[in-house]
Amino acid sequence: MIKAVVFDVDDTLYDQKAPFEAALAPILNLSQDFDLNLTFQTYRQQSAEAYAQVANGQWSHQEMAVKRLNTALLAQQLPPVDTDSALDFQRAYTTGLRQIKLFPGLETALDQLSTQYQLGIITNGRTDSQLAKVMQLQMHRWMTREAIVTSEEVGLAKPDPKIFTLMNRKLNLRASEVAYVGDNYSMDVKGAKQAGWHAFWFNHRNLEIPDRQWIPDQTVTDSYELQDLLLALTVAYSEA
Repeated sequence: MIKAVVFDVDDTLYDQKAPFEAALAPILNLSQDFDLNLTFQTYRQQSAEAYAQVANGQWSHQEMAVKRLNTALLAQQLPPVDTDSALDFQRAYTTGLRQIKLFPGLETALDQLSTQYQLGIITNGRTDSQLAKVMQLQMHRWMTREAIVTSEEVGLAKPDPKIFTLMNRKLNLRASEVAYVGDNYSMDVKGAKQAGWHAFWFNHRNLEIPDRQWIPDQTVTDSYELQDLLLALTVAYSEA
């Protein structure tokens, strides 16, 4: 029986693509209807490796900003940008992330879930930046700081199942008693399933499963479907 629901943060609790596009479009002078989805997905996929390069001293934060962005642009055959433009993008993107809001429907679901389940967060990234997002989203209304795990503070990163196992200990629950909600198949679904958790894939970008080795327990494609799934858990709990 599920007793806790743990969430990813980026592009799971809020729309991460919107501030990304808003920061990048003026630098590239793109039309409003140009779809930056491939650039966005490539940028996100580099996250863990990029921060590792900074952590081990291979890149400065400035070098990361330039290389990470230009790698993402190359994936969509867009022209590279210079250092000043990459830093302008980084500043604008960071500013946009200070104005994020929960996806529609999640506040209602979290209100209900928090009365019956333990709630938590596992997120890759720098602790200060991820906690700033958590505070902006007001997640402290539904969970304690102890139930929020960042990769930087514990020295582990998704999809390593050890970070999920660490959360088991924090929640004092078995793996089979926890469900993870995330948007990234390779990081979230794979990591959670390898750790023995239930995995709910919030596939609102309509991505293909890269392999069939790990099958999510549930898949939803928009925030209202996610709301319905989470509210269904509360009904199942009350009927148990």
